[in-house]
Amino acid sequence: MPTRALPLALAWGAIFISGCQQAGAPPSTRSAATAAALRSTATPVSTPTPAPALTLEKVGAAASPSGFIAFAVVDNPSRESALDVRVEIASVDSAGQALARRSGTIRMVGPGQRGAVALAFPVGRSLPANFTGSISGARWSADASPEIAQVDQASFLQDARTPSVRVRIVNHGHGADRVVLTAVCWDAAGNIRGGGVRTVMVGPQTAGSEVTIQVAIATVPTRCDAFGVSTT
Repeated sequence: MPTRALPLALAWGAIFISGCQQAGAPPSTRSAATAAALRSTATPVSTPTPAPALTLEKVGAAASPSGFIAFAVVDNPSRESALDVRVEIASVDSAGQALARRSGTIRMVGPGQRGAVALAFPVGRSLPANFTGSISGARWSADASPEIAQVDQASFLQDARTPSVRVRIVNHGHGADRVVLTAVCWDAAGNIRGGGVRTVMVGPQTAGSEVTIQVAIATVPTRCDAFGVSTT
């Protein structure tokens, strides 16, 4: 009798252990389901939109009859329009000390566009060795209207006495527009070597209008750009 009871006891023990294991299985299944649910409902982290910013592309100058005329070109890589862009240009000596400072404003630089300002520097006690610049402020607008009159192309006109830049400008509006045109001329190394400014009235002509801007240049430029800003 004792000899037959041992296998039966072992069998009951196996059944009891198996039952305990089956009873403990559901919690592990629920834990896996809960973890999967947590993973599936995790909120993705959004990348914040960078704040709009302007870049001062280049500053340069050329001698003029009254001293020097300095230019600063500003680039707007953002998706918004920069309004009332304030630019400061300083003439400095060989030691980097400022000799004179001038400031100007670009009324608007559209998204993905460039703008320029020209500032006159009278002859001082010391001749400047270089010109530096900075952007001191601007306002931003996501819904500003683009310029009505826009520069289509610009090219340098070689003339020993009166070098100039021919500018083709198109007025997309229905009436005449008063535009300040700033020409900036560059050398092969990408440095500003001069330019000029002229204010013109541009009529609503589909084919565009051509005007010339007399420029002060330090050397024959490789190319010239033109930037137009409406004042009406």
